[in-house]
Amino acid sequence: MRFAVLGALTTVDDDGLAVALGGSKSRSLLAALLLEPNRTVPLDTVMAVLWGEEPPPTATASLHNHVARLRRSLHDIGGARLRTMPHGLEMRVGEDELDRDVFERRVRRAQEARHREDWEAAEQDASAALALWRGTPFADVPALVGHPVVTFLQEQRLQALECRFEALLRLDRLDGLAAELGILVKEHPFRETLHRQLMLVLGRTNRRAEALALFRSLRRALTDELGVEPGPAVQDAHREVLRSAAVPSRESPAVPVARRTLSARMPPRLAQLPAPPAGFVGRAEHIAEIRTELESGRSRTALAVISGMPGVGKTGLALHIAEQLRHAFPDGQLYLNLHGATPGVAPLDPLDALAVLLHGLGVDARRIPCDVGAASALLRSALAPTRTLLVLDDAASVSQVRPLLPAGAGCAVLLTSRRPLATLGASAHLHLDPLSPRDSALLLEGASGRSWTASDAEPVAQLVALCGNLPLALRVSAARLRSRRTLSVEKLVERLARQEDRLDHLELEDLSVRRSLMAAHEALLASSDPRDGGAAAALVLIGALDLPEYGAPLMAAAVEGTERSAEEALDRLAEVALLQEVGWGRYVPHDLVRDFARELAGRPGEQARNAEAAERSLRWYQERLTQCAAALRPDTGRTPEHPRHPEHPGGRTGTVFADTAEALAWGDAEAANLLFLAGSGAHGRLGPNRTLDLINALFPYLHDRGRVQDLERLTQHAITLARSSGNTAAEGRALGHLASARYSAGHVRQALLLLDEAVELSEHLSDDVARMRHLGNRAALLRELNQDADARATLTRCLALRPDHLTPGEEAILLGHQGYVAELTDLRSALSYHLRSRELAREVGSAVIEQVALCNMGRAHLGLSEPAHALQSFEEALRVMAAGVAHWNAERETRLGQAQALRALGRLAQAGEACTPLLQEAAARGDSYGRGLAEYEFGHVLRALGDERAALNLWGSALSALEGTDAQVLADLRALTSAPTAAADS
Repeated sequence: MRFAVLGALTTVDDDGLAVALGGSKSRSLLAALLLEPNRTVPLDTVMAVLWGEEPPPTATASLHNHVARLRRSLHDIGGARLRTMPHGLEMRVGEDELDRDVFERRVRRAQEARHREDWEAAEQDASAALALWRGTPFADVPALVGHPVVTFLQEQRLQALECRFEALLRLDRLDGLAAELGILVKEHPFRETLHRQLMLVLGRTNRRAEALALFRSLRRALTDELGVEPGPAVQDAHREVLRSAAVPSRESPAVPVARRTLSARMPPRLAQLPAPPAGFVGRAEHIAEIRTELESGRSRTALAVISGMPGVGKTGLALHIAEQLRHAFPDGQLYLNLHGATPGVAPLDPLDALAVLLHGLGVDARRIPCDVGAASALLRSALAPTRTLLVLDDAASVSQVRPLLPAGAGCAVLLTSRRPLATLGASAHLHLDPLSPRDSALLLEGASGRSWTASDAEPVAQLVALCGNLPLALRVSAARLRSRRTLSVEKLVERLARQEDRLDHLELEDLSVRRSLMAAHEALLASSDPRDGGAAAALVLIGALDLPEYGAPLMAAAVEGTERSAEEALDRLAEVALLQEVGWGRYVPHDLVRDFARELAGRPGEQARNAEAAERSLRWYQERLTQCAAALRPDTGRTPEHPRHPEHPGGRTGTVFADTAEALAWGDAEAANLLFLAGSGAHGRLGPNRTLDLINALFPYLHDRGRVQDLERLTQHAITLARSSGNTAAEGRALGHLASARYSAGHVRQALLLLDEAVELSEHLSDDVARMRHLGNRAALLRELNQDADARATLTRCLALRPDHLTPGEEAILLGHQGYVAELTDLRSALSYHLRSRELAREVGSAVIEQVALCNMGRAHLGLSEPAHALQSFEEALRVMAAGVAHWNAERETRLGQAQALRALGRLAQAGEACTPLLQEAAARGDSYGRGLAEYEFGHVLRALGDERAALNLWGSALSALEGTDAQVLADLRALTSAPTAAADS
């Protein structure tokens, strides 16, 4: 067993296979024990690492579970390695099993060699120690940030670096040292040893002015900040530079600088490209687009940018394309990793990047300028006459990249970054999305070395989906399948299906989805830009809220902040490819980013704050949805009531929707989250009562938008919840809503049975108002079935329950019921009811009731053989809808009526035009009932136009759509599509 802590915590078994450590708690437990291997770690210390200074009451029991889980992960069945001691826990680690022990031993040997001035041994031992360093120790264990052991190890690394640099100075091996030391001096501005060593390197490579400037900078920092002068060693180095003790240049000053610097070691042909990933699949269109751009002739350097989320395959695609372009760039290919998002590694400074590129071109390290502008000019001069391809991988920012770009027309640059880098002015920009399911399966098959059979199709599809079609995750899974032949796809699917430790199984050796995402988050945290700090906090909040989509109003409500700051944070996360903007102001994380965000939100010390934010977001949804329902059903008495929580008397209810169109637009934007919350079940975050309230408040929006399937699913869910919790009133409301959904789908008799149940419940509760509403709807359904006597009797019962004081909105609804029932016997009387209903609807501003009234008026006029008046009513209803308010049932019936009126008036072309948008809208909504009705009417239009064959085709389709419903046109459809008619047509 091998344990590696110099970077992210990893464990490898004796076969070289990575050990999945489980969730973040198991990882933190192992880290706490490896801080003091082979020693008893007190339980208080362990709990502090896992839960912070205030562990929960269940911490002791939870710790036992985590210990057992960690033992299983380490195959430590008997507890020989992870020991339970009287007052704590102890992790037994053998010699050379822990990279930290090996690192410290090699650092000691390097220092001993330095003291005896054995510079070869000092350099070798120091380099061997540094080779073990992968980044900040315990980088993926947030609780250990700033821990004394971590600080000690970081100091040990600096001492090893200083030892190595000193040895290389003594051995006069100076190539590349200036760039390395330059980075470290910026990171440690007061570390005199590093400054001394850089001064000597600069002085001995004939860069005396830069060495003297460095001394002045150090002296100014020490005196201004600490009030001390540089130490004796730095003073000695300063005197050496002043004595011009540098190695003299042997090159003739008559040779021009650019040619002189290139002449000494110009490689015969540059070929720096790493090997592209094996088994590359897909991306054919992207490859063709970028190749065309980079190979085409132009007057300036071609630049293509590939951006996308971590692990999406940017580098793989760039290298794959670059390999295909070798022939087009005969002077060679340069490659440079800019470390924009490498865990534990700072992004490469532009000057250091220029030094690496120039060194690759053969420029003597002693001649590389210490000024970015001068070095950039030298690079442009060197590349100007060549046809060279530069692949700049993992760029951090535009400012990092711009100095590295050549200007010659023969060169091309292929750049990858998580950010779009839009201001670079790239000639081609490609935002890379995850692979398609088909290409994902092909990648998995090729990289795993396995061949899929037909029986593998379903588990492979599940595995691909759990990997989110992300190439990095797919390659990790493929590597697991390749390395363990006994591991079946089904078993791997089972492991990845466990959300809490999915990222653990997507980590193997140097491949890790978690580390890739962690680097992006840490880069935001480390940035001096305040927007990045807000974006990092927003990612944690996304994990806490755990909703399908995110928008600025929701995020602002959750943290009680401003929408502007929330929008900036979300935009920033989209810029660094941790979110995808799926619509204006709507953001969605990739599934694996979602898992990572949940981990961030679940860290010790975060739970209480995140729980408060999540509760604020839920209250915001409840309050806004209440306002939405009120806007859609003004003055009807049917708006669900959500009393404000007493502990929050002010709430966030100050903003109301200006009109119904604005309310519907809000519902459209938030529908995914609202449906998710409403369908979360009795044990979800809302609980049964709040879930029932939410579903009840959702009804007007879902009903008006014609989202029948969502309405049916949620109302059935509400009925189940209400019955299980004994909430009879909620059950009655849900039965009424489900009846409405069934009616919208054409199942009138089913709707009638549901209303009978609702009426019975309202009688049991002595709720006369609810019973009045249900009976009014029941009367309308009976009229739909042409059951005249029952409809009138039910309406009489409904009106008998009418209270003394009724809101105008409720009055308008009752008038509509009266008019609808009256249509069976007295169409003129029915018209008067519908007209009064419309007038009241306009008084209270209810566009929905007005639409229904106008539609009913049009139907009555058709029944009276007054198509011109009917058309006027239908077109007036459509004008109301054009204002952005659309009640789907009313719209459907209105457009059908408009087509019928136009056909009756002989305006057949216009009648056909009226049917077309209805067919399109019904298909888009998945409304087969509405589609069938539209096809029935369109068939009559086509027959009137003389196209009998087309009419029969439409009627056949309509019959298929309407079979099983209670559509009134079914009998006519069956007659129209009967065999004799069809035979005559054929």
